[in-house]
Amino acid sequence: MHERCARTESNNFIRVPNLKRERQNGVVYHGVCVSMLLCAGFGALSVGNLTRASASGGQTTSGEHPVAHPEFPSGDGRETTLRICGKCHSPTIVLAYGQKRAGWEKTITKMVRLGAAGSDEDFTDIADYLTANFPPSAIPKIYVNKATDQQIANILEISLDEAKGIVAYRDKVGGFKSIDDLKHVPNVDAKKVDAKKDNLVF
Repeated sequence: MHERCARTESNNFIRVPNLKRERQNGVVYHGVCVSMLLCAGFGALSVGNLTRASASGGQTTSGEHPVAHPEFPSGDGRETTLRICGKCHSPTIVLAYGQKRAGWEKTITKMVRLGAAGSDEDFTDIADYLTANFPPSAIPKIYVNKATDQQIANILEISLDEAKGIVAYRDKVGGFKSIDDLKHVPNVDAKKVDAKKDNLVF
């Protein structure tokens, strides 16, 4: 037990227990023990929650978490294509531009000039993937959110003025997410849009 010196009335020093320090040490020790017990309790609760979350996650069906961009077939280069191409534009733009390898390599070169970042291996994987899965199509397609009024007019077989109205509405709302959005454009013939759904990419 810690002690301290005290001066008596006769100026003699005596040794007395440092009760205050003992009490402080006892409080500190008790506080540390309580803290450790609380931490252990919270830790056990956290582990339990994580375990339950993992268990429930393991029971999730594939239907609850659909694969992003299912229109892109699985295969080598898929994830690289979505990761790099998706940084500056919607990956679905690819669906409107089926090309041979020379065409895709030209497109990739343009992407790099515009700032696409990746290794040579990444861009080779992208070229391989796009060439294998998105060859030239017999059906002409347009990426509606980037198409010009003339392209829209040609595909939908509507007047140029009607196509200009679509472009103006598109710019106003910030683009279309689906064919239904396009059919909501004022004065647009929904039947014509439905008839050309295979030519439209969103």
